[in-house]
Amino acid sequence: MRKEIGVASFILFIIFSAFKTQNALPEQLDWDTHFQGEPDQHSPYAAVTATQWQYSYTSKIRNNKLSIDFKFLAGVEPEKSWVKRSRIRDKNASRKLLNHEQGHVYINFLLLKNGEITIRDQRYTIGNHKRLIQATANKVSDYYSKMQDRYDDETKHGSDDEVQARWDEFLRKEMAKF
Repeated sequence: MRKEIGVASFILFIIFSAFKTQNALPEQLDWDTHFQGEPDQHSPYAAVTATQWQYSYTSKIRNNKLSIDFKFLAGVEPEKSWVKRSRIRDKNASRKLLNHEQGHVYINFLLLKNGEITIRDQRYTIGNHKRLIQATANKVSDYYSKMQDRYDDETKHGSDDEVQARWDEFLRKEMAKF
């Protein structure tokens, strides 16, 4: 049990210093650079784009004041992303498939940007910051993971042109916020 100190000493200042973001803009996919993994021949899909999102932080407590330094990273993992080139009939099919895969990158970028804002803008205390950062990161990550699944389901993995066009417009609008 910790000893109670005056109310004034419980006022905590949270300082986010040296806040860094890896990506100012999302990567623009191309087959040669971003799809270097070995295709899964058992998969029914023509391509898979593997993305990552990571965050880290360091916290310091000095004179009963909390200081947190966050870092965020997101992007494509080329060695885990793959394409079955034999499934691409022509340039139009290639363009459509790459556009669909680019949508996954855009969703990952939204995760990066909204994750930064959501995590950074939380109010933390010495006692709750570790638990709250993790819980918030999990919540944001789960939201965008479900969005990735919904994107594939609704667009039928890019084969429904009408729904793909609606998602493209939605993603453009969301990205314009950043």
